Amino acid sequence: MTVPPTEAGEELLPDLIALFSALASAVQPGTEPLTPTVAPWQVRHAGRFRRYGRPAPGVWTAETFGCPACGGKTGPWTVTCDWRVISLGCPCGVVTHEHGLAFSEVWLLLADV
Repeated sequence: MTVPPTEAGEELLPDLIALFSALASAVQPGTEPLTPTVAPWQVRHAGRFRRYGRPAPGVWTAETFGCPACGGKTGPWTVTCDWRVISLGCPCGVVTHEHGLAFSEVWLLLADV
C-alpha cells in the first residue's frame, strides 16, 4: 500500500533539500565544515531501491533502480558512502554512482547504518 504524501510533508521538502544540499556541499577553504569528519561506510542491502519524482503538482512517480549492466533490481547491493557520493555495487560486479537516487532514498532503507 502506497501512502500519498501529505501537505505537511510536502511543506518540509524545501527545508530538507536545503539541509541535504548544505551538508553535501564542499567545505570552502578557511571555513569550518558544517558536519564533523565522518569515516566512509559500506553495508549490504538485499532489496530494492526506489527513486521518486514529482513532475507536476499532485503528480508523484516512483521507479525501481536496476543495475545498468544486468538489470538486476533486488541486490544484494553493496552500498558505499563517502559522504560525498553513494555507490551501489551489484552482485554481477558492476559498481555505479550514477543511479539517480537521492541520499534519503538510500539512507532511509538501511537499518544497519
